[in-house]
Amino acid sequence: MPTDEVSAAAIGTPQQAPPPAAAPAGSAVATPVVPAKRPAAFRRWTYAAAGRRDLRLDFLRGFCAFAMVVDHLGGASFLYPFTGGNRFFVSAAEGFIFLSGLLVGLIYGPRILRDGLTVVQLHLLRRALTLYGVTLGLTFTFVGLSRLADMPWLQDVERLTPPLVVSILTLHYTYYLVDVMLFYTLMLAIAPLGLLLLHTGHTAVVVGLSVGLWALYQWFPEAAQVPWTIVNNQTFNVPAWQLWFYGGMVIGYHRNWVWKRASRLPRIPAVALLVTAAVGLIALRLTDGAPLAGIAGTPDGPAAIELLFGKESARPGRVLAFAVFFPLFYLTLTYVWRPLERASGWLMIPFGANALYVYAVHLFAVYLSALFLPYVPGFDRFDPVQNTAVQIAAVLAIWLMVKRELLFDVIPR
Repeated sequence: MPTDEVSAAAIGTPQQAPPPAAAPAGSAVATPVVPAKRPAAFRRWTYAAAGRRDLRLDFLRGFCAFAMVVDHLGGASFLYPFTGGNRFFVSAAEGFIFLSGLLVGLIYGPRILRDGLTVVQLHLLRRALTLYGVTLGLTFTFVGLSRLADMPWLQDVERLTPPLVVSILTLHYTYYLVDVMLFYTLMLAIAPLGLLLLHTGHTAVVVGLSVGLWALYQWFPEAAQVPWTIVNNQTFNVPAWQLWFYGGMVIGYHRNWVWKRASRLPRIPAVALLVTAAVGLIALRLTDGAPLAGIAGTPDGPAAIELLFGKESARPGRVLAFAVFFPLFYLTLTYVWRPLERASGWLMIPFGANALYVYAVHLFAVYLSALFLPYVPGFDRFDPVQNTAVQIAAVLAIWLMVKRELLFDVIPR
């Protein structure tokens, strides 16, 4: 999920030269060097920073929010080739979590140098407390309304007993669509410890703990449940999914080091490798994993895909797919920024800048569509023409609410 910060430090732009290599981790961000000789039209397309806010990150968060709305409304759709339909090897959820961690590292690393570690840690804890309140509010409101209407996504119909209330309050119990907020709250609550280790030069400890816990969960999921078992949390298993958040935080905090080394890579071969890998992954998905059938004893392609790319456990193939598509999307935004910004920036950038608000509001869009659409004569959610129209209408309605700043004083952004 996204953070609430209104200014994200720019990762870097092709027009800028990198600062000295000796710059500390929390200083101005290093940027890759780009050859000066390029066609004038190509230069006009390239992203140019207008301040410390990196609009490419807003665009990426906005695309994740757009994909989330479309995919959660379900049914058939012409938009799924763009969003993945929650069936591809990378989904909006990984993007949200990774970008949230990335922004924590990007934003709060420099703030430690400016304001001190204690001030930054207290700010993060206050933010985590705010998210805890949002998690509880959405859980009781959304799930309560879903109970009244007997919505199909309820995983059980247990009565709201005192033990259940306590389980919800102590983050031991969650529900469909609000589970990611519980996960995000836990990540942000632990983030001050991660920043302490990064600031004191113990990056290897953060990386080792994060990767180690993820690896343990791959082999011993029942024994690696930390901080505790969460009922109904089938998707966002903390030991596995924390890799996205803390991996992003480490990269954001050490962005100078990352950019310095990334700039040494031969650009054309690197991009060619990413494109080739992306095409291969798309082909693998289109064939339902048929080339992988039989691997590790799997009976068919879908079973092999689940083994290698399973979402709930953040399987190794899924991590690899993210490592392919995220930099590829970021590079695309860097070098084709102007056409993409003109075509869809009006939607993606406001969605990205207010992603937590979009997430909260989209829950009620999902609820209302499930409540009323079955009573619309002739409506078929598996008719792509009809359902795509509903998804677009929901996206535009949420966009209009963002532009009008509707309930901005009530719903965190």
